[in-house]
Amino acid sequence: MKSIALGALVLFCAFSMLEAATDKVVCYFGSWATYRTGNGKFDVEDINPNLCTHIIYSFVGLDATTNTVKSLDTWNDVSLKSLQRFIALKSKNPSVKLMLAIGGWNEGSTSYSNMAASSSSRKTFIDSVVNFLQTNGFDGFDIDWEYPTQRGGSAQDRTNFVTLLSELRTRFSSLGYLLSIAVGASKDLLSTAYNVPEINKYVDFVNLMTYDFHSFWDGKTGHNAPLYAASWEGSSSIFNIDASVRGWLDGGLTSSKLVLGVPAYAQTYTLASSGSNGVGASVSAGGSAGPYSQQAGFLTYLEVCEILKTGYTKVWDDVQKVPYAYLGSQWISYDDVTSIGLKVAYAKSKNLGGVMVWSIESEDDKNVCGGGAYPILGAINTAIKGGSSGTGTTTAPAVTTAAPAVTTTKAATVTTTASSSGTLTCKNGYAKDPASCQYFYQCDNG
Repeated sequence: MKSIALGALVLFCAFSMLEAATDKVVCYFGSWATYRTGNGKFDVEDINPNLCTHIIYSFVGLDATTNTVKSLDTWNDVSLKSLQRFIALKSKNPSVKLMLAIGGWNEGSTSYSNMAASSSSRKTFIDSVVNFLQTNGFDGFDIDWEYPTQRGGSAQDRTNFVTLLSELRTRFSSLGYLLSIAVGASKDLLSTAYNVPEINKYVDFVNLMTYDFHSFWDGKTGHNAPLYAASWEGSSSIFNIDASVRGWLDGGLTSSKLVLGVPAYAQTYTLASSGSNGVGASVSAGGSAGPYSQQAGFLTYLEVCEILKTGYTKVWDDVQKVPYAYLGSQWISYDDVTSIGLKVAYAKSKNLGGVMVWSIESEDDKNVCGGGAYPILGAINTAIKGGSSGTGTTTAPAVTTAAPAVTTTKAATVTTTASSSGTLTCKNGYAKDPASCQYFYQCDNG
């Protein structure tokens, strides 16, 4: 009887793992990158659709007068046929899901708040969404309303947003369209902007924007996408991935619907004093603009990997599980294949639905830096499939300056805060805890 029960437990464990597989790789595509120059220019044809399960074209907008979907760049979208060329990616990977995103930071919140406030304007909007998807051949729709109840929105947005999602789901169900949303990472938005249990009923997945936790607006250096709270912040800090994920799961979202966002870009800073260059150092402004993105305080991953070759000191923060780098007055908070591998392992440990990248055009798609094309997406795919990316270990990269405590052991290391038990035979890569479906290890026996 005991052996039968054990067998049933093993079967249930395997079934649970299958049901909760972390298998989505959601890639946002910023279509404006076609206007970048040199190595930074990125067109639809530069997308490798075999590295993503879902690719989301960003962005279209909302016409505040008619409450209908509108192109934000008719020259690129229509005249240059970017939308049509995007859908043609199906010829390279018929199984990839091609979706359309509306909104984004620049769109604001007011027009979305007004549209969602009445049944007639919601119907007009939904009709236009369906027409746009059908006309262009998309597989689904992503709403990036930043954010309900915020930035000119109203207190009723939290309720109206759910109503909008409910009505979209009803319309989409008969048409087979996917419905996703992109949501702010800050845990305090759960009580103001998002009714998680209700959202859970209607969306296929939620793209959690777990980045931009810190920027030069803070007046001090901080990590763009820390995995855990800093020791000096304490466990109550909400400005990290772990707090955000736990907030959504505790709030009532099914874990398989939560997709963890990771950045393929950096937040950058200009230090107030080049002699003070750690986390929390005072800053005077955003970092210098990069040659392709040309935006102070921001660098694409491609710009980061090029710039790091010019003499930057790289430091690994083993508490928050991310790197940073500095040279003179410039300070960069970025992600590399090591920190990305740890984030994927974390997503697996929480049985999340997958990982989302903002955004694919920021990658080193042409192998300019010599680490292989698409290093971030490569690390994600390798980690999701259970292998080792070669550098995706819990061991820190070589450190050339004083840094937080760095793990240098080559033993199997738990990548989740939960406890586990059992004997583990650990090889390079990712391994499941022998005693539990919920825990994963990342191993480097090199």
